[in-house]
Amino acid sequence: MHRRFYLIIGFLTLFTLGNMALAHADWFTGIDDLQKVLAAPDITVENEELAKDELNSFYVARNYKPAWNFSGEANSETFAAFLTSIEHLIDYHGLQREDYAVELMRKLATATDTDSKTKLELLVTDTLLRLAHDLHGDSYDLSELYVGWNFHRAPVDIPVGLEAAVANNTLSDYINNLAPKNPAYTQLAQALQKYRTIETSGIWSKIDLGPTLLPKDHGPRVAQLRARLAAEGYLPPLSLLVEQAETFNDELFYAAQNYQTRNGLVADGHIGAKALEALNTPLAARIDQILANMERWRHMPDDFPPDRYALVNIPDVSLDIHEDGKLIYRGLVIVGRVDRKTPFIQSNIRSMIINPAWHVPTKIARKDILPKLRKDPHYLEKLGFVIRNNENDPHGDNIDWKSMPERAFNFRLRQSPGDQNSLGRLKFDFDNDFAVYMHGTPHQELFKKNERTLSSGCVRLAEPEEVAQIYLAYNKEHWDKQKLEDEINAGKTHWVGLAKQMPLYVVYWTVFTDDVGEINFRKDVYDYDGFLMQNMRGEATASKSTPSEH
Repeated sequence: MHRRFYLIIGFLTLFTLGNMALAHADWFTGIDDLQKVLAAPDITVENEELAKDELNSFYVARNYKPAWNFSGEANSETFAAFLTSIEHLIDYHGLQREDYAVELMRKLATATDTDSKTKLELLVTDTLLRLAHDLHGDSYDLSELYVGWNFHRAPVDIPVGLEAAVANNTLSDYINNLAPKNPAYTQLAQALQKYRTIETSGIWSKIDLGPTLLPKDHGPRVAQLRARLAAEGYLPPLSLLVEQAETFNDELFYAAQNYQTRNGLVADGHIGAKALEALNTPLAARIDQILANMERWRHMPDDFPPDRYALVNIPDVSLDIHEDGKLIYRGLVIVGRVDRKTPFIQSNIRSMIINPAWHVPTKIARKDILPKLRKDPHYLEKLGFVIRNNENDPHGDNIDWKSMPERAFNFRLRQSPGDQNSLGRLKFDFDNDFAVYMHGTPHQELFKKNERTLSSGCVRLAEPEEVAQIYLAYNKEHWDKQKLEDEINAGKTHWVGLAKQMPLYVVYWTVFTDDVGEINFRKDVYDYDGFLMQNMRGEATASKSTPSEH
């Protein structure tokens, strides 16, 4: 009985790897060889520790019959092609080559003794098991790395599934179906190929530091900018050959604007400090960003996203709302500061509060409000705060704030509804473990900032009224703009349940494809990309950050 391997390599192109047949039951000198080897306490092949339990599960299902046949010249050639395709598959999915013993398998394939063939049999199976787990996102527990991570793919029995795929000649389909099906993942894989090609070409260069580059400027730094943008595809290569390569002309201006847009910068076409910082990001760092985002995608549920949902992308400081699979709203948000990170969230927005009061968490009161009270003892009264259960001195006029230690501040503060309330006029609640919610803000001027990691962890909305109308679209009452304004102007605190809860996802995509199919990068504001890559490479020395009280 002969079977063939098929593996996807490159950009979803199907390659046939020839006639690498399954072994017959009498492949080994002794039919019990495999069972004896797998009965050992540990299985190691030249310092490569194999997954004994999973190997046993695989071979038990086969009655300990070998799965692969490497004998004969034709099979040797096919096996060499198979290993090359495994490497291509590893590269395509952004996995780490050093995690797979491909070179050791090449070495063992040249040996003719039974011991080496036994080792190779087990090593091939172990490699496919490892590859399958990696593609399914089983190799790292992201909840151990990221605050709030609770995204998981449905569990699968890899050894049983792999054995069935081998037995049914569906190995290619099985391996490839373990990778995420979301187009976003495929787009990242394609971007990875592009940027690795740039890496091979060696054309990614730096721009010398200096004053802001402006239209009509002239000089070698302009030529460096032109070369840098051409390297990433923002300009055609021929633009480097024009006579005025050192002149900041219209072509370069529009390319600079496009670069700024796709990197989350102010698209003014002026290359100042922030644009220069992004342009001078090492290519290796950009590739790592792609790899980190691909790994996070490998952990997302297969049914993500649903047809209707709201999604906050932390690095993009944006909110997208989809209905029937179509984007119906995109708006600006403010997210948590680096020291008060907005956590990952998977929940449902269930209610809205009009004219909410704010019950200030103790940590925020100590860290943010006490310093202001030390400067201005009337701060509470001016901003509409009262000290709860302190009716005789509700604003703390008789308290010596200047001499109060932070740890002694145990007052429970409440900010009344109104124009100065930190939650704005609308608040949206959803279940989570971090007391995080979505709300408006009286400080609309903050949305003029391009970098908006400014909150204590909650998500502030630039347009809460527009968002409310979408969330409440299924309520019997017609919540149009006028009704919202009337309820807000009434000044009363009012709770409204959503007739149809809105699924909410708070995620962290620093690399993604925009509406026209172009790859975008965002700054790794929480160092989540870098931290993940350190863990994947075994270089991490710190644990995940702890969420603040929001």
